[in-house]
Amino acid sequence: MAWVWWLSGPVVATVLAACWSWLRSRPRPERTTAQAVRDHQDYLAALAQPPRSQDRGTGAAGGRGAGEGTGD
Repeated sequence: MAWVWWLSGPVVATVLAACWSWLRSRPRPERTTAQAVRDHQDYLAALAQPPRSQDRGTGAAGGRGAGEGTGD
């Protein structure tokens, strides 16, 4: 009878993996028109903000370049 318990582990793991895969592969519920418009407005608002690197003063817009401010 111990062999039943020994073999039940892989069987249960396989069934759980199959159920998880089935749940994850289901199509997402369709968005309503209002939700799609709201998401698009959020996207446009994010595009209107300046880049974060510009706020920090790093990158191509400013900050230290190669060899600048290293104390040489």
